[in-house]
Amino acid sequence: MKKTTNNKARKKRIILTGLAVSAAGILGYFGWQYYKKRKEGKDSDLDAELKKTAPAVSYEPTYTPKVTKKKNSTPKTDIPLQTEPAAVSEFPLKKGSRGDKVRQLQQALISKYGKTVLPRYGADGDFGSETLNALKKLNLPVSISQSTFNVLVQNTTADKSALPKQLYDAAQKKDLNQVLNLLHSMNTKEEYAAVSEKFKSYRINGVRQTLVNGLLNSFTDETQKQKIRMEFLRMGLQYDGSKWSLSGFDGLPIVTTRPTTVWINATQGVDVPARMVLGNEVSRKQQYTLFENDGKYFLVNSTTVTYL
Repeated sequence: MKKTTNNKARKKRIILTGLAVSAAGILGYFGWQYYKKRKEGKDSDLDAELKKTAPAVSYEPTYTPKVTKKKNSTPKTDIPLQTEPAAVSEFPLKKGSRGDKVRQLQQALISKYGKTVLPRYGADGDFGSETLNALKKLNLPVSISQSTFNVLVQNTTADKSALPKQLYDAAQKKDLNQVLNLLHSMNTKEEYAAVSEKFKSYRINGVRQTLVNGLLNSFTDETQKQKIRMEFLRMGLQYDGSKWSLSGFDGLPIVTTRPTTVWINATQGVDVPARMVLGNEVSRKQQYTLFENDGKYFLVNSTTVTYL
């Protein structure tokens, strides 16, 4: 009986050993195949499974604002980056200086003495021979200290009451350089709104228009229009490709007529009550209205809003 028990135990050990050897062999084989595929640059079945992800499921309104992302561009290594040394815009401003302070100085000269003072380049932000000669002709210092700079530009930056008429005259004459120089003296949406309100007292092609529409309608060349658009964007105005938007300007405010959902993006919405002012309408397409509030865009069902 004892011998029989020992024989059974021996057979059991042999079977287990055989299974272990077989398993090691199988794992070794598949491990070798996996190693070969990785070495050959091929994905194994295991890699393919690990790479599988469940598809995202989301609800998206019928119409969503188109968002264009600016692609990051990497400069070529053989082309050096053009950077402006800090010293070029520091005081004193002199020949060779460049930057916004130079541009402000040139704009002040044009505003005080007329565009003929810098007839060729205007306010280009570059202190060159034309600016140097203009200062000499006006018996002004050719090296501008900060104190001299403040005296020259303070009146032009503080008082913008003349801008509406100046912009209107420049638009009538199709003088793009003068239009751009005058626009560049405006830096905020609030400044734009104040100038635009007075500009509407004049008629462009027989029609009273906002500043942005009046100037763009005064020029037919697309390159000229684009330069004007860039100035308005710099001030903070919003453009969706067809309409301009600014609080209190060019876009009627809308208010909800009943509880509704305002879409922040394609998958997130916020419930809002009736009689809530949402912002200024930008455009309508299908059943949705795109509106702007504080420089951001949102969607709402057109049937749930009306003009204020």
